[in-house]
Amino acid sequence: MVARITSGKNIRGVLSYNENKVKEGAALCIDAVGFGCLLEELSFANKLNRFIGLTERNRIAKTNTIHISLNFHPDEKLEDKVLRDIAGTYMEKIGFGDQPYLVYRHNDAAHPHIHIVTVNIQSNGDRIDIHDIGRNESTKARREIEEMFGLVKADEQKENGDSGLKPADISVAEYGKRPTKNEISNIVRTVAKFYRYANFEQYQAILKEYNILANRGEPGTRMHKNGGMVYQMMDRKTGNVVGVPVKSSSIYEKPTLKNIEAQYERNEQIRKRYRQRAQQTIDGVLEKYTDKTSFLEALKSENIIATFKRNESGYIYGITYLDKTSCCFFNGSDLGKSYSAKAVLDRLQTGTSNENAQNRDFVGKLISETDFSKDFKEVLYDWMRTGALIEAFESGDGETHYKMGNLQTAKESWLPVNSKLTGYLRANRLDVSAASTVLDYVMTHIFPSELFRGNDHEWKNIFSKMEHELFSIIQGLWDPVYTNQSLPVELIRESRRKKKRRRY
Repeated sequence: MVARITSGKNIRGVLSYNENKVKEGAALCIDAVGFGCLLEELSFANKLNRFIGLTERNRIAKTNTIHISLNFHPDEKLEDKVLRDIAGTYMEKIGFGDQPYLVYRHNDAAHPHIHIVTVNIQSNGDRIDIHDIGRNESTKARREIEEMFGLVKADEQKENGDSGLKPADISVAEYGKRPTKNEISNIVRTVAKFYRYANFEQYQAILKEYNILANRGEPGTRMHKNGGMVYQMMDRKTGNVVGVPVKSSSIYEKPTLKNIEAQYERNEQIRKRYRQRAQQTIDGVLEKYTDKTSFLEALKSENIIATFKRNESGYIYGITYLDKTSCCFFNGSDLGKSYSAKAVLDRLQTGTSNENAQNRDFVGKLISETDFSKDFKEVLYDWMRTGALIEAFESGDGETHYKMGNLQTAKESWLPVNSKLTGYLRANRLDVSAASTVLDYVMTHIFPSELFRGNDHEWKNIFSKMEHELFSIIQGLWDPVYTNQSLPVELIRESRRKKKRRRY
């Protein structure tokens, strides 16, 4: 269960918000405590007057309205009686047990949740102190209620404001239908309040993930000049807007441009705390998955939506990451050079699915059959005899990375080398210059016009003719560094063990 408490100065506004939800069929008032009559006997005026009667007993207190939401896990199907009991227990534990309050069950989100409306002015005119009530009384009450009612514990869930938020259903966006506004309002309020965006473009990009367009109007228009903004459903496939626009000022909690802009600086500071989580998750995915499609799907399973940005010509010029766990939005540059679109694509297979698969099988078999106890020059030469070549490149992290593939396939389909083999190649000083020398020689001297597409017999013949010269090139590249010997596997392992011991 997740509890959120909002204080305010306008009990009429909070009551109207929930009552309007009831009229629209998006909510139901399921309990009225402390009103002295049955729920069905209460009119809007009865409810409002009961609260105003208390707030007028303390005209000094400006903040007198309390609006609480109790949110439950999407898998929890709770009956009204249970929700009433949870609400009553919660109000008692946070010190509002003697206050009149209304309980509304809302049906406008993917997760079950209730709203509780009350005031913090008591019958004697005293004000109930709500300072740090969310951190102190509410947290304690929430944990006790989770145990009492067997609820999914908030501490064990991924802490985020997403709470089962799903993209808007554009099929309901018909002109004149109020459900459109319900759908937009629920998404906009959640994104505006809980997501971490540092500018309007980022805020807009987050909403687009949920099929909502935040529109300021064209520059020069009256709406744009006055800082106005409307929200509208959109079809992400076509980019077309659907249904009627909704004014930002007409949505509860006022997600206007002015209020959105006021969040930028605070959000920027919060995002810094979650950069490392995003970086580590992306690094882990890049280590396990090699092609672009798998990379995007694996990140999605980790609750991060990565989107490559393209211009009108289809050229990829950037990448963004929406971390739904921390509710933070990052451009690739926010996380560092090694998370930019270019750096990520450098470390992925971007060729055809058929050739991608061929290289995965080819490299996997090659590595499993390699005798790494041999001199590095011999290992490299053995690989070349099978048609394997290595491309080395510098990534945004300043480290050398590698791709390996069969010469008979396009370089876009070459396989990114895993961390273990990367360590071996780095230890043996296969830098960009050395790898490029071998690549350039093979591509220009053996296959000057196009990639070799011959049969196995032709392949063996051509390499047997080049055998002596190829080995001379490799020998010449590594002799100045190691004289006669490169680093054996045992020496590399021992070096790593020493480094680890020095760290601790």
